[in-house]
Amino acid sequence: MCEAQSAQYSPAIQRGNPLLNLAKDHYYLSELLERKVLSSENGPILGVSSDLVVSLEETNPHVIALVIRRKWRKRKLSAAWEDVARISQKEIVLKRDAEVIPFTEAGLSPSRVLLRNLLLDKQIVDVDGAKVERVNDLHFVRLNGSLVLDFVDVGLRGMLRRLGFEDAAVRFAKWFFDYDLKDRFIPWHFVQPLADFDRLRLQIPQSKLQALHPADLADIIEDMDVRERAAIVDSLNQEVLAEALEEMDPKVQVAIMRGLEPEKAADIIEEMSPDEAADLIADLPQDTANGIFRELAPEYSSKVKELLEHEEDEAGGLMTTQFMALSPDQTIVDALNYIRQHANEMDVIYYVYVVNDQSQLLGVVSIRDLLSHEIFTPLGQIMTTRVITAHVDDSANELANLFAKYGFRGIPVVDEENRIQGVVRFKALLDILAPHLGK
Repeated sequence: MCEAQSAQYSPAIQRGNPLLNLAKDHYYLSELLERKVLSSENGPILGVSSDLVVSLEETNPHVIALVIRRKWRKRKLSAAWEDVARISQKEIVLKRDAEVIPFTEAGLSPSRVLLRNLLLDKQIVDVDGAKVERVNDLHFVRLNGSLVLDFVDVGLRGMLRRLGFEDAAVRFAKWFFDYDLKDRFIPWHFVQPLADFDRLRLQIPQSKLQALHPADLADIIEDMDVRERAAIVDSLNQEVLAEALEEMDPKVQVAIMRGLEPEKAADIIEEMSPDEAADLIADLPQDTANGIFRELAPEYSSKVKELLEHEEDEAGGLMTTQFMALSPDQTIVDALNYIRQHANEMDVIYYVYVVNDQSQLLGVVSIRDLLSHEIFTPLGQIMTTRVITAHVDDSANELANLFAKYGFRGIPVVDEENRIQGVVRFKALLDILAPHLGK
């Protein structure tokens, strides 16, 4: 998030945006709308400026046309922005030879949009600050004869400017509170518009959202209304959406899943950790859950169903079955190769559990152990045999005591025969004991 005085820019912003270094002057959208438009100097009034047409083909949108609303007439006109000769406080003057033509929004190509209609008073995602903001104004710079959108104004000052109270409010805040009222600018390259989403999908890459941390993306989706949420869910790839779902409030998870076809919901769930998937499915209505189970791969479905047999706040319900288990005669090279091949499928990669042919737990090897011994050393020679374990019916509080006492990242869960059933990750426990921190 960037802050600046309305009449000048901080050095940090100047260094961060090359457009500002080249700008001769700047404008706000609120200063360009509802102004008289003259056909030429001392020429007749054509109407008032009502919107700007911008091209989304550049990194920063360029204004390509001025839309003019004619008094008492529904039909609008437009003029190319390059035909604007002068802008003053009260009027916009066109060049004498400017071509003014009828305007219809239907005639716009997919890469050209009406800026006021698209952004003003709409919600956007600030992908730098990872939150949803409301657009109060837009900031442009003049660059080589073009008008270029460089910042989105989401601050109080932008709203006051549009209402005509900016100067008075700034003076009052300084006089009464000794406070300089700041602008809050978001650089355009950190902006992901939410309004008119279908039209922008090809123009503004979803990589901006997909590059966010899953927890930040989850917060953003939770703040959206139903329509915006559906558009985002439809645009994200399954892996990114699955990671974000794992971080969301259960009520939002359920709302999203119920809005999807069973086949698509199953594809997304298969990208989730089995323990997270089990928690989500447990919260779904029975008919929705049954529809998803019919579409899940049999092996994955059986893992989830097995976890659902346990209470959510017990070790059996909290554990994941995606962990690494190798035999004692396998070497460090074998372990590293296994990690390399299966890391994307595993929920626990910081421990390798050593088991016999009956899956009984013999010991554990940490990543540090793997990296600090000769590569052909058998795991049985370096494993720790005094392993702290939990049982499938251990409560969340009992697990919390183990994590607090030993500081592990994961605790293996065994049955009465000491066969490893899964691993409880600390994050899964946190989601139960402190959901306001874990989500």
